[in-house]
Amino acid sequence: MTDEQKLFSEFSPATKADWEQRAQKDLRDTPLDDLKQQTYEDIHIKPYFAKEDIAGLAQVIQQPGQFPYLRGSKMDSNAWQNIQQIYADGNGKPAIDKAADALQRGADGIHFVIDLPGLFDIVYLFDNIDLTKYTISYTLKENPADFLEKIYARLAKKQLSAGSLRGFVEFDSYTATGKLQHSTIREFVHMAELTKESPDFYILPVNGTSFSSIGASFTQEIAYTLNAAVGYLDQLTDEGIPLDLLLSKTQFYVASGTNYFFEIAKLRVLRLLWAAVVEAYGANPELAAKLRIHSTTSTWFQTTLDPYTNMLRVTTEAMSAVIAGCDSLSVAPFDTTFRQSDEFSERISRNVSIILKEEAYLDKAIDPAAGSYYLEALTNELADHAWKLFKEVESAGGFEAAYEAGFILGSITEISRRKFRNVATGKDVIVGTNKYPNPTEQLDFDPEQLIQSADFDTTRAAYPTEVMRMATELHLRKHKRKPKAVIATVGYADKLHLNALIAKELFACAGFEIETRQFDNAEQATTELLQATTVEVVVVSALEATLARDFWPVLSKHTSKPTIIMAEDPQHMKNEMIAHGYDAFLFDGCDTSAILELVHKRLHMDNEDSNGEV
Repeated sequence: MTDEQKLFSEFSPATKADWEQRAQKDLRDTPLDDLKQQTYEDIHIKPYFAKEDIAGLAQVIQQPGQFPYLRGSKMDSNAWQNIQQIYADGNGKPAIDKAADALQRGADGIHFVIDLPGLFDIVYLFDNIDLTKYTISYTLKENPADFLEKIYARLAKKQLSAGSLRGFVEFDSYTATGKLQHSTIREFVHMAELTKESPDFYILPVNGTSFSSIGASFTQEIAYTLNAAVGYLDQLTDEGIPLDLLLSKTQFYVASGTNYFFEIAKLRVLRLLWAAVVEAYGANPELAAKLRIHSTTSTWFQTTLDPYTNMLRVTTEAMSAVIAGCDSLSVAPFDTTFRQSDEFSERISRNVSIILKEEAYLDKAIDPAAGSYYLEALTNELADHAWKLFKEVESAGGFEAAYEAGFILGSITEISRRKFRNVATGKDVIVGTNKYPNPTEQLDFDPEQLIQSADFDTTRAAYPTEVMRMATELHLRKHKRKPKAVIATVGYADKLHLNALIAKELFACAGFEIETRQFDNAEQATTELLQATTVEVVVVSALEATLARDFWPVLSKHTSKPTIIMAEDPQHMKNEMIAHGYDAFLFDGCDTSAILELVHKRLHMDNEDSNGEV
C-alpha cells in the first residue's frame, strides 16, 4: 500500500468524471464549457484542472537544476536578492547616501538609474558602499564602457578582485526601438572584455518590460524578449564576442503583473524556451542555467487614484515572481506615478521582499508551484503559444525586421487596445480606479501639473480613467464643488436597479457627487428633475425606451443644460433616441471611457463659457 493510499484510505476514490458530475449538479446543469475563460493569449482556461491534464508532460518529472531548467537552476534554496531602485542625478552623492542607508535596512543590492554617468562620483560610491559585498547595478543613458572602466580602475586601485563584482549594467534600448546601433555594438565589445573576469556581472540585460509596460500579452512578452535576445547574440557574435561569454552574461529584465498564475508560468516558460535557444545554437546546454532573471513590479498596473492599493498589487506581483524563481526583485513604491517617493513608501516597498522571506518563508522552497495541475498545464500551453510566435518572428527575418515592418508594435497595440476597452467596460477591474473607488480620497497633488508632466506614464491601464477623474478634480478646485450626477430610475424592475448601480459606480469613480432618485412615473420624474439645481449629468433609467424618449424635451429646458444619458442599450432605437436628444447610452459592457470623455468635454466648454474665453 502506497503512502497516498494510506492517507486517503477512508475516502472513496473520485474520478474526473465524478467531479464533473457533481459540479454539473451544483451548477444546475449549466454546461462546464460556459465557465471557460479566454485570455489575451487565446488560451482557454477551464474552471478546473485534474491529473489527466498533465498526463504525458515531460516537465512534470523534471527537477530543479536539471536541463531545460524550467524549475530553475537553484539547488539549495529559493533565495532572491532584494534590489532597491534609486534614481541618481548630478554627482549622485545623495543617491549613494540613500543606497548605503537602504543596504543597512534590508536591501541586498541597489539598482542605480543614472542620468549623467560622466558626473557620477565613483570614488564616493566606493567610499560608502562595499561593491564586493553587495549587488550593485546601473542603468546608464550613455557611455557604459567608460563608466565600467572607471569601476574597474577603482577596483584595481583598492586592490579588490574583479571576480567579486556583482550586478548588471543596462543602457541599450534595443527592445524599445528595434535597432541595435553600431556604436552600441562597440560598447558591448568593450564591456565584454572588461567584465570577462567577473562571472556574476551581467552586461546583456534583455529588457522585456518594453513590451509588458505598453500592454503586451504574455505570449508576446515572452516571444519578443527571446527574439531580441537572439538578435543580440547574432550581431554580437558577428563582432567577435564568444557565444559562451554572451550566454553567461545574459539577463532577462522582466516585469511581474497582477495576473498571479500567468506570471508564475511566464518565468518558467522563459527559462524553458531559453534553454531551447541555447541548444539551437549548439552551445553547452549547461550555459542555459547561467540565465539570470531580474523581476520588477509592473508599471502597467500601477495607479494614481487610491494609490495605497498599489501596496497590495506589488505584493502579489512580487510573490508570483518569487514563487517562479526570479534571481532578484525590485518592488516599486506605491506612489511612483504621481510624486517622488519618500522614505516611507520606499521602506514599504523594500519590506515586501523581507516579509516574503522572513514571514512567508518563500526562500525555503524551490519551485513551490511544482505539481499544480493548473500551473503545469498552463506552463505547457503558454510555452507552445510563445514558441510558435517566436518562430514566426524569426521566419520573418528576426526581431529587427519584424520591428521595422511594424509587426512587433502593431501586434502589441492590438492587444493593448483590447485591454483598455475591457478596463473601460469594467470587464477588467482596477480596484480604486474603475471599480470600488475610495469616496473620501483627497488628491494631494496638482492634477493639471501632473497630466502635463513628461514623467506621467500615459501607457498604464488606469490612465484614461485617471484623466477623467483629474478633470473632475479641476472642476472642484475651480468651482468649489464637485460636478453632480443625478441618477433617476422610473419603475421598479430589477434591470433598472442594475443600470442605476452601473451609473452610480461609473460617476463615483469619476469623482462626481452622486444623487440617486426613484420615481413612480415619468411625470413625477420630469417635474422633480427640473427642480434639481446645478446638475451636470442626468442619467435616466426607465422601463420602456418609448417612455425614456419623452424625458428629453422636458430635461432639455433644465437651466444647467446637463448631459442626458439613457441607462439602457436602445439597440434598434438608438438613432431615434439620439434624434430625441440623448447624448449617450450607459449599460453593462458599454465603453464608459467614451461617456466620461463626452461629459468632461462639456464641463471644459462650460468652464470656458463661464470665463468668457469662448
